[in-house]
Amino acid sequence: MSEPVKVAENEVACPVCGQKALVEDYVHNIPHYGDILISVLTCSKCGFKKRDVGTLSIGDPRKIIYKVEKPGDERALLIRAGGSKVLIPEFNIEIFPGPFSQGFITTIEGLIIDLIEKTSFLCETGEVNESECNRVLELLNKAKDGLVEYTIIIEDYPGKSDIISNKTRYVRIEEEEEGGSPGD
Repeated sequence: MSEPVKVAENEVACPVCGQKALVEDYVHNIPHYGDILISVLTCSKCGFKKRDVGTLSIGDPRKIIYKVEKPGDERALLIRAGGSKVLIPEFNIEIFPGPFSQGFITTIEGLIIDLIEKTSFLCETGEVNESECNRVLELLNKAKDGLVEYTIIIEDYPGKSDIISNKTRYVRIEEEEEGGSPGD
């Protein structure tokens, strides 16, 4: 793998102390992702540091479809680009990207564990139906171990997400939309 290449360096005001801080920008090529820009802000006065990563290339918008059908399928690597939506239709789960959504790399199992944690938190607030919470948590716990069949769909508008497996299917989003949806 190649090393990051510094492409720019400039001074800005530190957001913490207001003194001069150094911003260094690097370009790096990541397998399965392409070129990224890494920005590092460092203030020598107060020690504040901030790092940011952004993509420099985009791919074609597509849906990524992956079926978990048996134990072991949940170990597939999942790469979700910021701005991508994740769906699990069998569980009526939709994860919408927020205005500052970041990408992440995990496994299908890691995604399910994250959903278990977030669902447990919501259930503890008492603001949602307890029986529905228990039903979803039971499904997610079985899903984590590959004991129920389900589908992960990533609506990937940046074109940078993927699920690394020979079982993964890809559908161009434009092609799907041209055909219309049922009821049109």
